[in-house]
Amino acid sequence: MSDGESYTREKITKSKKYLFGILFLFGFSVMSWIPRFPEVKKNMGVPNGEFGTIISVGALGGIFMLLIGGHIVHRFGTLIVLQISSIGFVLATAAIINVKSVPLFILCNLLNGASVSAFHIAANAQVLYEQETTGEILMPRTAGAWSTGALATIVLSGILTSHVSLTWHIVTLMFVSLAIMTILLRKIAPFALKGSDAPDEDFTLKNILRNFDINWPVSIGLLLGVQMEFTAGDWATIYAKENLSFSAGLATLPYIIFISAMISGRLTIHKIARRYPMEALVKIAGLTGGSVFIIGITLSNLTKENSPHLAFTFACIGFLVGGFGSSFMGPLFMNTANRQSDSPGGVVIGQLGVINNSLTFLVKGVIAWTAQWLSLPIALIIPGLMLMGVAAFAKVSVADQR
Repeated sequence: MSDGESYTREKITKSKKYLFGILFLFGFSVMSWIPRFPEVKKNMGVPNGEFGTIISVGALGGIFMLLIGGHIVHRFGTLIVLQISSIGFVLATAAIINVKSVPLFILCNLLNGASVSAFHIAANAQVLYEQETTGEILMPRTAGAWSTGALATIVLSGILTSHVSLTWHIVTLMFVSLAIMTILLRKIAPFALKGSDAPDEDFTLKNILRNFDINWPVSIGLLLGVQMEFTAGDWATIYAKENLSFSAGLATLPYIIFISAMISGRLTIHKIARRYPMEALVKIAGLTGGSVFIIGITLSNLTKENSPHLAFTFACIGFLVGGFGSSFMGPLFMNTANRQSDSPGGVVIGQLGVINNSLTFLVKGVIAWTAQWLSLPIALIIPGLMLMGVAAFAKVSVADQR
């Protein structure tokens, strides 16, 4: 252990339990407003292209925090970063659903992106610390806990959309989540990764930039593997509501199916990997997930006029297979990046996130404006092709430590 503490089995079990709870609440809270994107978009009064662009601006706040966040976590430890960032994204989300001004929306979205990124770095640094402490692979399972929280909030949104206003739903949920998360963070405090006692000059922006390391093969593999998740979050509900003309409640179903498939993949991949080589699994999952998603969206668009329910079924199948195929790509490439680097886990996650979020910002813009100028079904082909492209990086995903 890095700090010389002696962990008993009881401590490890408790720490892991609290960590799963924190990641669950993280997904439950930050994803709560996504199923209600159509209402947020309507409040803003902007078309698809502009809405997709201003949503993507949140990535800029995230990129800045990812650049420095890993070093902040390394300097001060995970606990304080988790506490401050959780307050940040709760306040930002509660505000963002109520503003109608584009500049105010962008400001809130920047704060939200920075806070979410800070929490993401600190939480995953804690997960990597637990992995090193216990020798147990936790990253896919904690990602599964996050996805389970996301699924729970999406199901809740589907129930509440027709009965509870956007403001009451999101504001109440965010502050209840914050209260419970605060309790869990106090529980995890004795087990949290402590900060470094290195002198402050080691953490200057000049040193951060000078020591910035880009693992391009892993970064590109991660980018290709996670775009399906981002796209489903941004557009699945809008596609079902606006293109397939289903009600607000039913329109959340494709995303619910997508997240359910992701949870299944993340919680079972360690068992599947015992029977089949991971490199082969990455190839099969990428090619199958991406191609079936593209076929499902294409068929749903072709049949929506004559057979809307069949079209909805095709879309759901596409999101189901795409969700399972992309489920373990993010955790897998992050684990690979950590194995191949000598830097602290938080720094690795932050640096990897800078590249991924920067490129994702561009990809989201391409998808948004493709939806605006051509059509949303055509735009959705892009993440499907990217997921198929992960197959070319299958060997990189299982590369041995340097």
